[in-house]
Amino acid sequence: MGSADLRAEQKVGGRFETENGKPGSFRVRLVIFVAALGLHGCGATRRETFDLSGASIAANTRTFTISRASAVAVAEPSASQLVNSNRLVIRGEADDLAYLADAQWADRLPHLVQASLIARLRERGVDAAFPGAAASYQIATELRRFEIDVSGRRAVVEIAARLSSEQGGRLVGAAVFLGQAPADHTTGPEAVRSLDQALDRAADRLVAWVRGRI
Repeated sequence: MGSADLRAEQKVGGRFETENGKPGSFRVRLVIFVAALGLHGCGATRRETFDLSGASIAANTRTFTISRASAVAVAEPSASQLVNSNRLVIRGEADDLAYLADAQWADRLPHLVQASLIARLRERGVDAAFPGAAASYQIATELRRFEIDVSGRRAVVEIAARLSSEQGGRLVGAAVFLGQAPADHTTGPEAVRSLDQALDRAADRLVAWVRGRI
């Protein structure tokens, strides 16, 4: 099956359209919440843009100075097609996944999470950097969940991580880290704030785990 079979649909004006505006049948259907957000009509929605805490600082300072032999290179997380975008994901009452209609990330989410994790690791005393810097360890991560759970009224961030030595690729450890935060609203600023808090809690656990192994 070709890659086109995995392209997403959006529900626009009561009918489904593909990304190029032509009708079609695809495996993945991403339904945008419109009525629930109080949006009317079928015109294009203007989305507000948001960043994650520390992501812009880390991204603008890609050449961190490595000061310790225990430095860690943080790879960009892998993610599903749904999460690997600049859109905020919502899990609905029926466990369906959708994009928040009125907000978007400043970049693809995995890239923002990579930069944010580097910033958070450094804030907590771990000498972290983007790949390419001299480092003794590497963290490879997967974004399994990064969403607002409407039925649970919470933000959920789940990150699977593998820590390995840079030379030889010896596996040092693997673990899954979960962060949750209250999310009573699904509007852009509130949703972003809740997701940032959930990421912070998952990152706290990840940092403590890394510090105990390097």
